[in-house]
Parts: sequence; structure tokens; C-alpha cells
Amino acid sequence: MSLFLIVSFVVVGFLCGATSIGGILLIPAIQYGTGMPMSLASGTALCSFFFTAAVGTFLHWRRGNLKKDLVVPQCIGAFLFSCFGALTKHVVGDVALSAILAVLIIISGAAALRQPHPMSSMETERGRFRYLLFVGAVVGFMAGLTGMGGPVLSVPLMIIMGFPPFPTVAAAQPFQMFACLSGSVGNIIIDQINWHVALLSVILQSIGVWAGIRAASHMNTALLKKAIACLCVFTGVFMLLR
Repeated sequence: MSLFLIVSFVVVGFLCGATSIGGILLIPAIQYGTGMPMSLASGTALCSFFFTAAVGTFLHWRRGNLKKDLVVPQCIGAFLFSCFGALTKHVVGDVALSAILAVLIIISGAAALRQPHPMSSMETERGRFRYLLFVGAVVGFMAGLTGMGGPVLSVPLMIIMGFPPFPTVAAAQPFQMFACLSGSVGNIIIDQINWHVALLSVILQSIGVWAGIRAASHMNTALLKKAIACLCVFTGVFMLLR
């Protein structure tokens, strides 16, 4: 394995642990480091995210950072729809997938920089559940389709509706775990996972996730929100320029 991939896996793990949205950078890193086509690189990345998200979920649970009302509806939506996204990736094509994902990421990042303006329906428990279920379903489908993992879209969508940044970042770990599990089933069916690269990625990302979660717990929430938004915009522009 090249030094570039080793560093990329650890850095991506750190970003996932600290902000829950750094995983999107893994797909271009795998493509550049191995020469894989996007469909195979995205399937490999999505598979590896399941295990690192499981590590992140355990660490957040042990620290008491997970809130059931944020986690459950997102996980339900992601588990039901991510597999369908993976099974339809070939219909869209690699070039279109990259462009669509990049634009969505930029929009989400820019939106997260705005002041939150919750809808009136968010004031009720049922309204929040429906919104989070919708986020889980839509973002879960996109996760399976593009291999992005999910939090790169779900975290900004939650923050802009007024959910607190740190619990939102923590909830993104179990959400990603369920999205990746469902999406990986679809990728296994269409044989779009490189298991060797996925295994090495899991080991190195886990180290970064541990460090990122420890760092995030000491960060100012306002700074964390800005970091999430800026990372989204940077990632989207980077993908478009590629």
C-alpha cells in the first residue's frame, strides 16, 4: 500500500470521528491511489465505513453522546433505502454521479453556514421524527448510490433545522453504520467491493476515528459547525474540479 493511501485512510478516519462527514474524501483517494473505477471505489469505501462507523458508534455510546430521538428515525430510513441506491448506481453512470454528489455537498455545506430556522412542525416530537425519517431515507439512498456514507449530507440538513452540532455528529455514526450495511448488501449483489482495500482501510480509519472523537469532544460547537460546513464546500468544489 502506498504512503498516500495510508495517510489518506488515517486522515479520513480522523475527520469522520471529529465531524462525521470526512468519509466522502475516501472515494477520490481510493480512485487516485489504486486506479479503481468510481463504482468499485465507492462500493469499497461504503463497505469500510460500516466498520469504522461501528467503532465510532461504540465510542460515542460509551461517552453517552447518543440521543435516541435523533438516531432511531434516521437509521430506519437509511436501512430501508440504501440498498436500493447501490443497486441503481450503474443506471446513472460515474460522471453523472460525481457531479450530482458534488453539487449536493456544496449546497449542504453552504446551507449549514446559515442561521438555523426550524419549521413549526419541528416543535413536535412527531414532526421531528418525520423529518429525520425523511433525511435517513433520502440520504441513505444517496449513500448507497454514491458510496459517500451519508453524514456529509445528513449532518448539514440536521444542523440547518436547529439540531445541536455535537449530538448531530454523534448520531451520524450509527446512521452511517445502518446506511453502509444496507448499501453494502446491494454492492455485494453486483460485486462492487474490493475486500483487500476495504480491510486495510478499516484498520487505519479506526485509528483516526478514535483520535477524531476525542478531539471533537473538546471543540466549541460553533467552531464544529463551521468546520462541518467548510469541509462540505471544499469537498464539493474538489470533486467538481476533478
